[in-house]
Amino acid sequence: MRKEYIVKFWRKTLMMVSSSTLARPDVGTAANWRTISICGGLALMLAGVFLIAPAPFIIDGGIYLDMARAMANDGSLAIAGNGGVEGAPALTKYLTHGVDGRVYPQYPSGYALLAAPFYKLMGVRGLMLMNAGAAFASIWLTWRIAAYFYSAEIARYAAIIFALATFILSYAFSIWPHALSLGFWLGSVYCAVAATKDYSRLRQLALIVASGLLIGAGINIRVDVILAFPILFLWLRLFARPDDRISPIFLLIGMAPGLMLASQLNLMKFGAFSPFSYGPSEGADSIERYIPVMVAGVTLLAGAWFINIPKMARIAIERFGARTCVAAVGVAALVGVLVAGDFLWKILYGAYVLVINLQAHDAYFQEGVERNSFGQLLFWGYAKKALVQSLVFVPLAIIPAFQIFRGKDVASVGLCLLAIAAPVVFYAMNQWHGGGSYNMRYFIPALPFIAILNAAGLHAIAVKGAFSRQTTLVMIVAAAVAYFLMQTVSQGSPTLYAPAALYPQWVIAGILAGLAVAFLYRSGSVRISRAAYCAAIFALSYSAFVNFSDFADDAKARARHHAMAGAIARDLADDALVLSQLPILLIEAETDGAAVMVATDDNVAQSLAAAAAFERSGRCVYFHNSTVARLMMAYLPEGAIAPQPLWAGERAFPGDPRLAFFTLASGHSRCTF
Repeated sequence: MRKEYIVKFWRKTLMMVSSSTLARPDVGTAANWRTISICGGLALMLAGVFLIAPAPFIIDGGIYLDMARAMANDGSLAIAGNGGVEGAPALTKYLTHGVDGRVYPQYPSGYALLAAPFYKLMGVRGLMLMNAGAAFASIWLTWRIAAYFYSAEIARYAAIIFALATFILSYAFSIWPHALSLGFWLGSVYCAVAATKDYSRLRQLALIVASGLLIGAGINIRVDVILAFPILFLWLRLFARPDDRISPIFLLIGMAPGLMLASQLNLMKFGAFSPFSYGPSEGADSIERYIPVMVAGVTLLAGAWFINIPKMARIAIERFGARTCVAAVGVAALVGVLVAGDFLWKILYGAYVLVINLQAHDAYFQEGVERNSFGQLLFWGYAKKALVQSLVFVPLAIIPAFQIFRGKDVASVGLCLLAIAAPVVFYAMNQWHGGGSYNMRYFIPALPFIAILNAAGLHAIAVKGAFSRQTTLVMIVAAAVAYFLMQTVSQGSPTLYAPAALYPQWVIAGILAGLAVAFLYRSGSVRISRAAYCAAIFALSYSAFVNFSDFADDAKARARHHAMAGAIARDLADDALVLSQLPILLIEAETDGAAVMVATDDNVAQSLAAAAAFERSGRCVYFHNSTVARLMMAYLPEGAIAPQPLWAGERAFPGDPRLAFFTLASGHSRCTF
């Protein structure tokens, strides 16, 4: 009885996630479920906002916090100046640029404009609330987009998979802009899809313009939202409305205001009237390195606009036959491979690294991202995961994707495949692994569409009816046991740490892929259908445990950072200068009035100038831990820095090197803790 009760309870809980406006026999009941799911989701959202520590996860989050705070408190795009000290240079940090004595973040400033009211209202928790709201809206939009293409049940599956089995949860309560930009991304897709379903031409074009407006606005949050434009452009021309050349133009027109705003903000910051600038033109993030890709992209879009490719393909098949056309395409592809062989290999290898095996990455490292003595790529001691190692269920998408070859679900599958491929190909060019994160955060825009395809795949298996509710529960429990067993093995052996945490996912994904292919060819087999269903539920559950575990680790790391930041803020002088390479631990001190500058090998002269100016003004100067102290000692007279460190929060964090501070010997007595 208890097992049946548990199964019924979870079935009702999953049904609460959403209810569709399509094919519902009882409108009142559906409305009640929708109300309950919305209220429940809002309650969980608020709980997360107030229970998780209000601290950034990595340096990027600290910069976004600085942006919101500067706009909320000072109405400024600059996050810092020279600390109000005569003779001091601009107090720059990582990912910022000093321009005319002011410090500007490299990231788009639209985030600051949108986040400022939330910061003004609730401080850091306001930023978390904004992101949580955007994540909640993204779940709703995933459901609505899926409902346009598939049944109400598949739409519910898609929302559940996206919310519970992907890594969106780690970013729903963060201070990163990923969830926020995803809301704009999905909003633009939703408007475009809705336009293709509307019978009024005026409303169609209005929705297309709205789609463009959301893309343009999203570019002011994260620049990679621009990828939504080629996705929707190609989808409209290739799959949704190949005879319509007007809608893609209106999509571009809708983007114009957002592009102009981004250009104007970058002009104010960097003197560069460009919507995609990350700093002065000579910087490392200059747009020039992407010019060949941009030219190729523009050429592709122009060709797709001028040529009605689906119509041309039908004419060619009718005239020359399918086999001849397939052969011609194959020859053209081979020529393309020969012409762009090196570039294509780079993308393919990058995709392999980011999607399959992040341990093969060897492009760049950063703070916290390093290899251990066994050669395992870790982030803050945790094994970094490629896409499939976080989303073990991805091969389930094989089932709906295959329908496109049968001429079924062409529009829905085409949109999802384009939306998944765009970020994967773009970031594969440089093997951008997500930096400070446990997973491939750059692939967040692909997650809703992966969820939609996998929901369709799960439904295709489920309708065969070769399973029971008890089977579902058994596979969930089996996935939990397997996951925690692997965790135990991983934690118990340094040699097996990363392999046990990562490589079982390959086995699960491989088995699911094989069963998905077998299901396609023998869908009438009860045995194969049952096996495929069991593998799908196991993979989805395993992915959920992986991502909930990462979320817990994220929350734990942020709680520790928050506690450290509080301890440091209590000990540092409020008007001091801190030269550091760990700025996220100084967030609270900055809020209390301290000035922070990141000191590296590249800005030693500026760091020393800042220290001298603050010392002359009678304000304390701290060198954050031995790394910065040694760097400065190499350029100062012997004995200029007091040899003994001061320890912040010594009772709570005894001996932690991140809480060691050194002072100038001349000010040691007045700056001691």
